Amino acid sequence: MRLPETRAAALALAAIALAEACSLGAGRPASRQGPVLVAGELERADVARRRVASGLANPRAMLRNADGSLLVATAGSGRSADGASGAVLILTDRDGDGSYEGTNERRPLLKGAPSVNIVEMVRRDEVFGMSALARGDGRTLAAIAFFDRPSELWSIAGASVESWSTVDGNINDLVFDDKRGAWFAVSSSSDELLRLDTDGRSEIIARFGPLEQGQDAVPGYLAIDKERDRLLVSLFSGSAAGETGGLGTEFVRGAGRILSVDPDTGKAETLVAGLTAPTDLVLAANGRLLVLEFCDGFLDPVTDPAALTGGASHGGFRRFSGRLIEIDLVTGSSRQLAGGLDTPTNLLLDGSSVLVSEGMGTPGRPIPGPEGTTALDGFIEAFRRRS
Repeated sequence: MRLPETRAAALALAAIALAEACSLGAGRPASRQGPVLVAGELERADVARRRVASGLANPRAMLRNADGSLLVATAGSGRSADGASGAVLILTDRDGDGSYEGTNERRPLLKGAPSVNIVEMVRRDEVFGMSALARGDGRTLAAIAFFDRPSELWSIAGASVESWSTVDGNINDLVFDDKRGAWFAVSSSSDELLRLDTDGRSEIIARFGPLEQGQDAVPGYLAIDKERDRLLVSLFSGSAAGETGGLGTEFVRGAGRILSVDPDTGKAETLVAGLTAPTDLVLAANGRLLVLEFCDGFLDPVTDPAALTGGASHGGFRRFSGRLIEIDLVTGSSRQLAGGLDTPTNLLLDGSSVLVSEGMGTPGRPIPGPEGTTALDGFIEAFRRRS
């Protein structure tokens, strides 16, 4: 029996409130009464999209440089035969065509970063390596995340790159808080929010407990809300069978959420609920929050890694089912800005456009595409609202 949508939403919010009272601590969101619930078919915006860079090996974080060039972290191929294939690239639109596909438009700033596919552990085609780029305190930090050991943070100043710190956990994202003069980072392996001082020393600000069905919270990305003095953290929501248990595809649809976290006390409350595998997020103007969803389903677990070189398969995550959504934190309304994204991980608000990096997994392997089998590719798309 299907519940009426209003009753289903009420029950879902009640379950969230109960879970928070047990593990995260309940509270009142700063922007409205109760969390926003993203559910049902969303209104679709009229958005133009264009692929601006292709052939990237697992592109992740992006930053715009003062000279107009684009800094991009790539996690690499994950293939042992390719060695340390991760990099930080500088993309420059030399011919002025709005893309980075031309001759001499890409060069490495940092290369030879570790890259590993953890398919044998999680039964999904999932590549770890370069993960985050962030600016603050007069420097740019780049994070190299590992699944089963500490992460490395590198400081970039111009063309100079040097080691800055080693931090326990898989540091998937970080931001700098000007008010406190400190970096904040999320560790998806230990389900923690960390504070880093300017020397790279870390302390735990919050530890996120299991979600409703016992799955790990898996904090993936964060953003800083300077106006309300809070951090926003996306919870990807782990497999209900454990990170290395089951088939690796036992994820719960709609279990992901966005938390509002007090940077001083670590007190957390749900701001947005009902998301499936949320990744990056960014605050835009007028109380709007842009959020990526990695996919809407979990298919074709990889029980034999050799199968990745065979026929087309999703490899754990349903290909081309991700989306970019816009949430009004004041009214609670949501709409879809773009759908059909291929495992999107990171976004960058870039003037009137939004850049999204896509294409997780083994480059070149066959995957189901929108129009039939296609080769897995890492790429960046630009989205711009038409009206």
